[in-house]
Amino acid sequence: MRPLIDLAASTPLYTGISECPINYDKIKMVVLVEPGTKLPKSLTAEKLEEMAHADGKLRCYGIKDVVEYAKNGGEIQTAAVGYGPEEITGVSARKDTFTLKKFNPVLHAALTLAGNKEWDVYLVDDENVVYGINDGTEELAGFPMANVYSNATPHPTSSAKPSMDVTLSYANPKQAITKFDFIKLTFDPKKLTLGLMPVELKKTTDGKYKLYEAVGGTDVTRIYGSLIATAGTAVLSGATTAATYDATANVLTIAGTGDVRLKSPSVLFTNNIKGIEQV
Repeated sequence: MRPLIDLAASTPLYTGISECPINYDKIKMVVLVEPGTKLPKSLTAEKLEEMAHADGKLRCYGIKDVVEYAKNGGEIQTAAVGYGPEEITGVSARKDTFTLKKFNPVLHAALTLAGNKEWDVYLVDDENVVYGINDGTEELAGFPMANVYSNATPHPTSSAKPSMDVTLSYANPKQAITKFDFIKLTFDPKKLTLGLMPVELKKTTDGKYKLYEAVGGTDVTRIYGSLIATAGTAVLSGATTAATYDATANVLTIAGTGDVRLKSPSVLFTNNIKGIEQV
């Protein structure tokens, strides 16, 4: 006999309340990761900061100082046929827009260059709760995004300061509802995923170098010079043999030949040099 198909099977309806409900607080930070990259199950402060400096697809990108949140779409859609009853037809497209405390030209440029790149995104609130989706594994997954983009007003108007917002376009708005999940961290993640600043290591004279931010040209040699000199060849690529830092002249002296560059952020991180990447 042909096996019967149970057409009456339905999804269970759960209406209970957690024994320890969380306080759904204001979102303070957005964390971007490559599609499929997930925060580890046993996430520590050290591991999260390491991920912010990781190479390639393992890196996470924090966008902090969120001061306002606006949800657009992601609503249940209904329609009726003739004089029949309203029926659910789906979930509308959803965009979440987050206003940042300050205009950030580096972030604005990076998101614009990324264009229609897909991301997975975690949201972090003021109580250190991280929101994502349950994808059936032990790790919390990020919300899949079709793209992430920004808009900005880079200069003051007659009534407002420079401003910037970041918008997340959900790839699957229904999944964001049906698979919504979260984890509570025991540490504040907001200062551990500040992102990397692009820098340039420039030769001033033979063997003398200065470190500048790539946008704006701020001299950051005084901040990183001693750390680079202490790590020496461990953080410098090329045929380098030694590095010293003169705090009075605020200049690095690097002995060697050929093109001298900083190594990858993951290598810099292991040598206690954080927050920069040479471009």
